[in-house]
Amino acid sequence: MPKFEFKAFTREGKLKEGIISAESKESALKILQEQELLVSYLAEKKLKPAYFFRKPKIKDLYIFTRQLSYLIKAKTPLDESVKSLSETTTNPYLRSILIEIYNDLVSGISFSHSLSRFPDLFNNYYVGMIKIGESVGGLDEILDYLASHLNNQIRFRNRILQASIYPALVLLIFVLVMIALFYFVIPQITKMFVENNIPLPLVTKIFQAISDFILKFGIFALIIFIAFVYYLVQYLKTREGKLVLFNVVNNLPIFGPLLKNLYSAQFLESLYYLIQGGVPIIESLEIIKSSIAHPIYESALEFIIEDVKRGKPLSESMSQFPEIFPSLIIEGMKTAEKTGQLAEITFTVFNFYNETAENQVANLGESLQPVLIIIMGAGLGLLEASLLIPLLNLTKYVQSF
Repeated sequence: MPKFEFKAFTREGKLKEGIISAESKESALKILQEQELLVSYLAEKKLKPAYFFRKPKIKDLYIFTRQLSYLIKAKTPLDESVKSLSETTTNPYLRSILIEIYNDLVSGISFSHSLSRFPDLFNNYYVGMIKIGESVGGLDEILDYLASHLNNQIRFRNRILQASIYPALVLLIFVLVMIALFYFVIPQITKMFVENNIPLPLVTKIFQAISDFILKFGIFALIIFIAFVYYLVQYLKTREGKLVLFNVVNNLPIFGPLLKNLYSAQFLESLYYLIQGGVPIIESLEIIKSSIAHPIYESALEFIIEDVKRGKPLSESMSQFPEIFPSLIIEGMKTAEKTGQLAEITFTVFNFYNETAENQVANLGESLQPVLIIIMGAGLGLLEASLLIPLLNLTKYVQSF
């Protein structure tokens, strides 16, 4: 749809300028006149969003949401609020998106519909919550909910990152040390034995073969490894890949329970905000299903939604999926159905899983230490054996002369 740049004056004499989407110049003029604007300039203009810049992160979205809620609470018109934020943001990609949203608002397009045009930034949950705010007239409160939701996600990610730094560094140093030994140390030792026709033990021969492979084909192996990682990441972005990944992670002793609690907290938090905002239970489950980004939850929620539509209690339907809905959640839903306090009980259970997940994340580094010790101990033990056994053989060989 063509876009038209305009300058116009309001009834109070305030200058208003921007870009409006319309099928023709006449349609654009009519839309502006319907908004009681006196148009002084109107011309077609094609915007070229700066999509080649860094895409907005979740922190950028959180800042935008929080600032927008403040502006709406201050009684600033929505279009002016979005325009103001587009001028203050430091991210060119986000700025181009906000300009597009502002143009849509000026054109009479709803805020939620405009946001839905950018699913990479505003997911279905975000757009669904905005629809609620538009329908009930509480956009500032909904934006507060969304900002809190995003802040929780940021906090969790930061804690997981902090807890993972130490194990990642230990593994990285271990790998670098092993590569250095394979590349520099083992070739020199094995060369001495080969030149003197001294037999090598099996473990040393294995390490020698690895060392020879690294020396001859190390660069090619690195290129193949990088390509493998790239295509693996692309595969894991697909629905089938995500399903495989989650099934693997769910069976891991440390990460499985953590992942389950994280998604339980996300499900309960989303359900609480939607129910609190007055969204019907079926519509709430539909929004969660399309935004939770977990194929197992998506399949389960699709089944649960059909059950609830047929009149089956939510708790009874959820009980058919104990692998993703723990007994505490199901019991909480049963109590909520009896008392009619779904939002309150959901929030209480959410707090429990939220605190549990936070504690698990905080202890993640300590939980991984035994695994790291076993891996490093086994690797270094085998390497030490591959070096010491030949030296003992060399000593015996020297003593025989």
